[in-house]
Amino acid sequence: MLPHLLHIYGPLWIQSYGVMIAISFICFLTITYNLERRKHLISDELYLNTVYIGLVAGIIGGRLLTIINTPEAFSQHWYEVFFPWVGGLTVLGAILGVIIAVTGYLMYHSVPVLPLLDIAAVYTPLMQSIGRIGCFLSGCCYGIPASSGCWWAVTFSDPACQAPLNIPLHPAQLYTMVGSFTVFLGLFLFAKKLYPRTGALTFLYLVLENINRFVTDFWRSDREALHYYNIMESSISLSTMQTWSLVIGLVALIGLCIVLFTTKNHRLDHK
Repeated sequence: MLPHLLHIYGPLWIQSYGVMIAISFICFLTITYNLERRKHLISDELYLNTVYIGLVAGIIGGRLLTIINTPEAFSQHWYEVFFPWVGGLTVLGAILGVIIAVTGYLMYHSVPVLPLLDIAAVYTPLMQSIGRIGCFLSGCCYGIPASSGCWWAVTFSDPACQAPLNIPLHPAQLYTMVGSFTVFLGLFLFAKKLYPRTGALTFLYLVLENINRFVTDFWRSDREALHYYNIMESSISLSTMQTWSLVIGLVALIGLCIVLFTTKNHRLDHK
């Protein structure tokens, strides 16, 4: 597609992936910063600090899980682990990094954690869906080869793309993008109409987004380290990321059940 947008100097380029990540972050920050509900929970300055800490933690967490899952990708040039555009970031790792860092930071400043995470949970899948456009443009997270009847298949021709060239592939990045945007719409309407209990949006987001990754991963080409399970006399293969998604999704489902019976209802203001 279009991995490079603008040449700076020598090997330095403005990458489409980085641009889309920046756009997604700006959208998330702009929307959540102006929410009335957010202003009642945390001061502007402290919120900006929280967001920036979450951004750094997300990058670190996403990168660490990428390195853990695909260490062979950096065997030739170990220093490339510090180049986020090489190998990319793992979304699940980024989510875990953000939750751990932000929770610790908010608790340190005596800010209610779950109500603020609920606000973030609504708009995080919107941010993820925008970021997936960057994956599509750069050719990372590409899909498996498509059949001849798959008219929506995509073919990458730019040598700078990470995907195989001139082969019709499933647009797995767009599948995940649509899934994340659907999660955003569902959470937005749920928060606006049904006044969910405190913490419900956070755990529901984790359940739905992990379902999204679990399902769309079947169309991805980078399904390393497959694990085989016998379920009802049938063998099914799951990738490492699908196993992660399954575990995190189940834990989040338990958390969702707990908050539904132990916390109070509240409304998120979307002004």
